[in-house]
Amino acid sequence: MIPEGRPESRHYTLVPERSAVVFDVTTSLGPVTFGANGIEGFIEAAVEDGAIDAATAPPAAHLELLVNRMTSGNSAYDSELHRQIGARRYPTAYIDLYAASSLDLPSSTFRVHGEVTLRGVTVPAEGVVVAELPEPGLLVVSGEDSLNISDFGIPPPSLFMIKIEPEVKIRLYLEARAAPS
Repeated sequence: MIPEGRPESRHYTLVPERSAVVFDVTTSLGPVTFGANGIEGFIEAAVEDGAIDAATAPPAAHLELLVNRMTSGNSAYDSELHRQIGARRYPTAYIDLYAASSLDLPSSTFRVHGEVTLRGVTVPAEGVVVAELPEPGLLVVSGEDSLNISDFGIPPPSLFMIKIEPEVKIRLYLEARAAPS
């Protein structure tokens, strides 16, 4: 039983076919975009008056992506990406969220803190996301940030004579449904 006046913590399960990540990579020939849907996992969040309440109960999340789903549409780029990130040995990338705070009140914008695991290497991460409840039982989270692939022990790849920058821009879009109460 939740004490009167306290927001209810809800469990939201990601809708994989509606959850995606996009990686923008800069190369010596211009930009290349890799994308993938099929993100699985969950988000736990306290909800009050149709909004996330991060102050009462910190949101938490666990996301998983099969890295072989990432594609640019160019088989040479895709093969090199999968080779560099060790897709056979490390088939899944993970994001774990363990803290969030509102940037202003009331707000749907949050600074989040967690960890990203790629290629068996876990690094701390933080960023800003927008979390909205556009309809009862539906949570939509979006955000973008950048990371340096060398933090995961991945040397800046090169394909033929193409140089690839280690800084990668990431855009994330998640839809999650609440478990029926």
